[in-house]
Amino acid sequence: MSVLDDTRPDIVVLALARNCAATLPAFLHFLASLRAAGLDCRALVGENDSRDGTGALLGAAQARGELRHVPTGFMTQTRGRLARMAAGREHLKRVLDAQGLAPACVCVADIDNVMARPPEPAAILAALEKLERPGLFAVSAASYPHYYDLLAYEDEAVSYEYLLDDIARHRRGALNYYRFFSGTIYPAQSALTRARETTCRSAFNGLTLYRGEDYRLGSYLDETYARCEHLTFNRRLAAATGRRMLVDPDLVLRTPGDHAQRGFFSFYASRVRKLAVTRLRG
Repeated sequence: MSVLDDTRPDIVVLALARNCAATLPAFLHFLASLRAAGLDCRALVGENDSRDGTGALLGAAQARGELRHVPTGFMTQTRGRLARMAAGREHLKRVLDAQGLAPACVCVADIDNVMARPPEPAAILAALEKLERPGLFAVSAASYPHYYDLLAYEDEAVSYEYLLDDIARHRRGALNYYRFFSGTIYPAQSALTRARETTCRSAFNGLTLYRGEDYRLGSYLDETYARCEHLTFNRRLAAATGRRMLVDPDLVLRTPGDHAQRGFFSFYASRVRKLAVTRLRG
């Protein structure tokens, strides 16, 4: 492990957090477990406009030396969620570059409900070994009971670049909306739920490990179309390196509840709750 050179940690975790007070303890435990497993692990967490105490919790964690809290208030001035996420992740990447660190691995992670049950250190260590295989620039997590992150996924056969446009077109009437999910989205998620390793051009699914030297070659920003920021980033790395990503069935997160496959009544109730939470958070 990289314990002698302070500028070359084994892994740097980059994450954005907003209103994540409920899952932040699990994330901090995840970082601590990696360090206990012998990894030199650093973390940069961008946060802005939280209303549940997330900022204060991150400040306290920074004071304890567990991570660096990176203010990202500028994100509130960026229109559109996908554009905000791209701007925030690009900012974290630039902060990492400015620190002069050259980590062996960069871990990009979500800290919302997908982090409620983080992967075990053994799974991260095994994924880091897989990352050393020729032909890979990243290893991405799978999820249980089904794969959920269609927006970031792309291979030679399928792409979901315009899925949000399709969702918007079907968001007219609860039954019509549900039929699109049950007839299109749920089967697509199930098709990507595999017990075997899968290679692809792009994936994320809540947590991805990148080769450190490759991560520096990418950018999340795209002025032409507000697609998923991970898809933009991974396409660029695939083009720059000529390599691919691996979706690792042994690196498993819990499928977030808001991405669970549901029957109609459960689906409708979950959408109502999600809309109410979104309005409450502004």
